[in-house]
Amino acid sequence: MNDYEQLGKDWLDGKVTITTFNGLTLNPKQIEFVNDKSRSLLVSGGMSSGKTLAFIVKVILLSQFFPNSHFLIGRKTQGNAEDTFMKDFMEVCPAGMYTHQKGYHRIIFANGSTAEFWGLDALQSGASTDIKKAEQKLKSHNFTFIFTDQLEEIEMKVFDALQTRMRRRQCKHSENDMIVKRDKNDNAVYEICQICGKYTFNQYCATTNPANFWAYDYFKVNPRPNTKLIETSTLDNKSHLTEQFIQNELLKPEAYKAKYFYGQWDDKSMVEGGVFYEEWILNQRALVHPPLRIMGGIRIFEEPQKEEYQIGIDPSLGATDPSNVTCISKRSGKVVATYTAYVPTNVIVEKAVQIALMYSLIAQPLMVPEATGVGQALVEALKPVYDNIYVREVYADQLDKKTTKLGFYTNHATKTQLIENMKELFQKGFPKVYDEDTVNELNKFIYTDTAEEKGAGAQKGYHDDRVMGMMLAYWNVPFVYSEEFPEDRKELIREIHSERLGIKEDVGL
Repeated sequence: MNDYEQLGKDWLDGKVTITTFNGLTLNPKQIEFVNDKSRSLLVSGGMSSGKTLAFIVKVILLSQFFPNSHFLIGRKTQGNAEDTFMKDFMEVCPAGMYTHQKGYHRIIFANGSTAEFWGLDALQSGASTDIKKAEQKLKSHNFTFIFTDQLEEIEMKVFDALQTRMRRRQCKHSENDMIVKRDKNDNAVYEICQICGKYTFNQYCATTNPANFWAYDYFKVNPRPNTKLIETSTLDNKSHLTEQFIQNELLKPEAYKAKYFYGQWDDKSMVEGGVFYEEWILNQRALVHPPLRIMGGIRIFEEPQKEEYQIGIDPSLGATDPSNVTCISKRSGKVVATYTAYVPTNVIVEKAVQIALMYSLIAQPLMVPEATGVGQALVEALKPVYDNIYVREVYADQLDKKTTKLGFYTNHATKTQLIENMKELFQKGFPKVYDEDTVNELNKFIYTDTAEEKGAGAQKGYHDDRVMGMMLAYWNVPFVYSEEFPEDRKELIREIHSERLGIKEDVGL
């Protein structure tokens, strides 16, 4: 028995508490996560709160505590699961402890433990035949440990299915040969084989951002037996972050800070219904007018002026969802041009560049393309032909490092930030969305607990590509007061509000 195995036994027996690893000092919430032994363990909290480091450290420790154990490390897609995990894992795990077999999507540890990277989306979306194949693949595995990053992207049926496959023992002896150790609530924690003396411990560990999905009830409102929820905030990891980063986060909208900085997960964040107020949508509907002209599918609502513009791009595969390009004036807040169609990536690139060249009388517009999923291919296709693409900062929490990448990466946290930015601009009356199809999508854009919608998306049977393209176009655009609503439009807005409410009222224009 090596030192790690002995440490693992002492850890299971409660004789030791892990507080550091490989020179890294864990914060109190990380220590709680690493040392918890509940069968289902979830950490929820703010961005850069240290969830990822605790996640990685626990993978490493359990792999060493229990030789020949079998891990599943999952996320929505296999690429995200592997690339995101390995980037930080390689900086934390001691050299010589593992081999990364990228072609096989797995890690082989020197003591025989194995971790496989899985894309869990195969179990919840796509053709029914593909889902059945994924389910059959899962049934052929028995795991010791399961780790899921961003549980909010995973449906409950997948979580339940994974739980049924977490049953691997450390030895081949029968159940009758096992002594079961239980906690004070009579929950089984681990087993000891009376014949070979090996310890068996199974655990499902996951991370999440606070979001409106099934785990809020499962782990917090009505916690199931043998589950544990640990809630953390960005401030819990303050010693590993720069003051500049913290101050920048504190400038974000209040709703964003509550969830993704302070890590609040409560009923106030579980609001259902429309994302944007009906009054804002009615105000925009009063501004709708036909395009001045249409050129190759591009709708022109205002001819190019000598001012700055910004372009949002929501890509798709072109088969089931349309792609959208929206161009706005940074001075007036007007939507000046849009393009929406079921087309492949190369066509979206062509149309986006065409719009950008049109509206480059004083400067190239900044393009803000979504970089999630198929969006990465869009970004790669844009790079050789356009050189003013949105740059985002990516933080390595535990090492206080940052890198830059192109495009807007959408997850629950960043989508909320995108929405809050748009809400603030609507509140100030800055956006002027002349495109009728975009306005029609606004009142079908709702809060949802569907995993793939990341907290908000179109009602079933509708699309949100124009809304996403619009929000990306307005991303980080400062409010500039330029002009009031035209007089003829003011009267129309009053009429719309009066018809809706059945009374005459002042709508504050």
